[in-house]
Amino acid sequence: MKKKKTNKKTTQKAAVIPSGTADIAYQNKDVASKVTGEALLGHSLAPFGLPHIKIIDMLPTNLPAVEANELRLDNLFLLEDEAVAIIDYESDYRQENFVKYLNYSARVVKRYAIQKKLPQLKKLRIIVIYTADVEHAPTEYSLDGVLVRIGPSYLVNMDTDAIRQKLAAKISRKEALSKEEQLQLMILPLTVKGKHNKQNVITQAAELAKKIEDPVQKNQILAELLTFTDKFIDKRCRMAIKEVLKMTQVEKMIFDDGFKEGERQGVKRGEKRGEKRGEKRGEKRGEKRGEKRGRDLKLVEQSCRKLRKGKTPEIIATELEENLATIKSICQYASKFAPEYDHKAVYGAWSSRLKA
Repeated sequence: MKKKKTNKKTTQKAAVIPSGTADIAYQNKDVASKVTGEALLGHSLAPFGLPHIKIIDMLPTNLPAVEANELRLDNLFLLEDEAVAIIDYESDYRQENFVKYLNYSARVVKRYAIQKKLPQLKKLRIIVIYTADVEHAPTEYSLDGVLVRIGPSYLVNMDTDAIRQKLAAKISRKEALSKEEQLQLMILPLTVKGKHNKQNVITQAAELAKKIEDPVQKNQILAELLTFTDKFIDKRCRMAIKEVLKMTQVEKMIFDDGFKEGERQGVKRGEKRGEKRGEKRGEKRGEKRGEKRGRDLKLVEQSCRKLRKGKTPEIIATELEENLATIKSICQYASKFAPEYDHKAVYGAWSSRLKA
């Protein structure tokens, strides 16, 4: 699906819902693409009808600019056969899309060239996932000397009813959904044609997601439904999903932290007015601290995943486009937890360094 220009981000934020607002910070395409991409790691593209393609790693998508304006692609992956794959979502076909794919390809190649790694780029594939509104589209755009070829996947070929019934039965038995099944539920509305039909399936999918007992899994699926269906979802359904998401575990942690800090400041002053000011400051401090924790935990998790593959701090820093000193620091603490590299344990040890 195409990303709205107003929603583009260059950095990711933690899933925070500020008190008194209706907006959800993680309701943007970049975050959704990251979540979907991470769910595919180690799995095939079977939820999209491409079971023969297996993802083994997720690559950074902030590519070097070829033009003055910045374009960010949805997902960039390393496949099992060592090919680098660009994955994009489309809800309609336009010949102009091939210009975008050409730009994406040029930027991927340019990054490998800048990093002196062109010999490592052996294959580059463009995979386009079409919603059910597109049944068939050209796969090539030829300019004689330049050929752009895509590998399409058409969600119209998915059996919507069969998938919904299978997921409903599993949820009713209180069984956890697999990664593939979670993705199937997230994209289920995109497997039917027309806005009206999509809205019906959005409602059905949201009702199923609400019944999932695991709160993390439930909130992730509901947030993805909001993101991937923002062109089709009606206001009532949108607000109903937001209500369910209003108190996620991440938000609770952040605001609990903020209120505790505010209370401590307020007690110090011993005045009602001082308490209120302290609480406000505490909330803001708690929000910022929570966002930083989320970013740091994510960086540690990505680093540990690459350490398990035997990659050096220098390679990890390059692939994640992070400061080498920071990555070396993480790797130093992670070495105590080899070879499993449990990212939560590593994060606990690494984050406690500041308190020592």
